[in-house]
Amino acid sequence: MVNKAHSATVRRIKDRYGGVSGDAYGIDIVAEELRIEVETSATLGGGVDRLSALDGVRYIAVTNKEAIHDALRLVDGTGIGVMDGHGNVLHPAKGSDGEPNNSEGEPDRA
Repeated sequence: MVNKAHSATVRRIKDRYGGVSGDAYGIDIVAEELRIEVETSATLGGGVDRLSALDGVRYIAVTNKEAIHDALRLVDGTGIGVMDGHGNVLHPAKGSDGEPNNSEGEPDRA
């Protein structure tokens, strides 16, 4: 069954940052070096696991406000950033070099 909130969030973020849906690793949005996994409250852990195995600038985007606290807790220390359902950066990702992606709150699109 397709989750409408997930589909709508993927569409909004793709429109904002460009990129394509999916890749060989099952990541929802791929835009050059940027990887964004859209997750609901129930699927956050799996999304963090998938992104942890990848290099580059990685974000978890949550479909609702209630998931933000859990997402922030799960990404702590991983270098993975957190976005809300509109693609606003709530917690910046660190790049492959371990440095924050940038200071403006928008992911670089390489």
